[in-house]
Amino acid sequence: MREKIKVWFPAIRGGSGVDIHSERLAQALRHRGIGAEISWFSTYFQFAPFLLSTLTPPPDVNIVHALSWYGFAFKRNDLPLVVSEQLDVLDPVYRPYKSFAQSAFHQILVRRFMKRSFAAASAVTAVSHATATSLRSTAQFNSAQVIGNFVDTEIFRPQHGPSNPAKPFRLLYVGNLTKRKGADLLAPIMRQLGARFELRFTTGLRDGSVNNIPDNMISIGKLAGDQALVKAYQACDALLFPSRLEGLPIAPLEAMACAKPVIATRISSLPEVVEDGVSGILCDANNVDQFAAACQRLADAPAALRQFGVAARERAERLFSTSAVVPLYIKLYESLLDTK
Repeated sequence: MREKIKVWFPAIRGGSGVDIHSERLAQALRHRGIGAEISWFSTYFQFAPFLLSTLTPPPDVNIVHALSWYGFAFKRNDLPLVVSEQLDVLDPVYRPYKSFAQSAFHQILVRRFMKRSFAAASAVTAVSHATATSLRSTAQFNSAQVIGNFVDTEIFRPQHGPSNPAKPFRLLYVGNLTKRKGADLLAPIMRQLGARFELRFTTGLRDGSVNNIPDNMISIGKLAGDQALVKAYQACDALLFPSRLEGLPIAPLEAMACAKPVIATRISSLPEVVEDGVSGILCDANNVDQFAAACQRLADAPAALRQFGVAARERAERLFSTSAVVPLYIKLYESLLDTK
């Protein structure tokens, strides 16, 4: 069955980790001998995805795999449709961190698009148990199969040889600089930590900015390509990730694969990623004091920092590696073709 599979990923660019996941999944499938083709469409189609409903799939495609915001537009009568939910934007936890325009878009259009996609799907996947649970409440959908995001642990790996904490202790933030990601908390955390600590932060895929930052925050811009990301992870002591809502974030997986502990929020899917007190430290949402204390705890205990890193790498390999996750997608595709 496997050699017959060819998956079409019609994808509307969103400028987030979802774009990266789509590219990596297609690449991982090709590496396993499965046909996979991505068709990218302008961000503007997210407001009217039905305009894409007449497109013809690439030749020999027998599975369509798309996201919930627009999956319904790619339903073809003779092809199974897999719809994936990466982040439930209808989750009420997200509401305080949206603009009025975002909230209106999600409630008026995205809610309708999601329900149409779930109704059209042959199978629905969610990237975390937290996301699947959220969909039961917000979309009244109870049948999502949990298949997480993943990281290539052959590419994202620890640097060779033992390493000691940097001086100053070096934190890293990777992601878009949005309120949902907790970017507004970075400066208060770093002001509290002071000169013993340094935070290097990316501007994300959307090239955002943070105003009024303290001297111990350094922008490293937009990192292009996996090797630039690996270098940044290997050069840090820990990932700082104060996000307020996540489907299943990629940056913590990448950091853990590079044997770096993650300091993250105890909310949504993050407890599924970070084992508190083992591979990282979880803090209450918006609690600057707790985040600062967690950073100080790791900086003051080099032996514990290394142990956390070892545990993070082991967890990434066991639960979130390509070899752990991609076969679950393949099994799903095979089951849908078997029942055609």
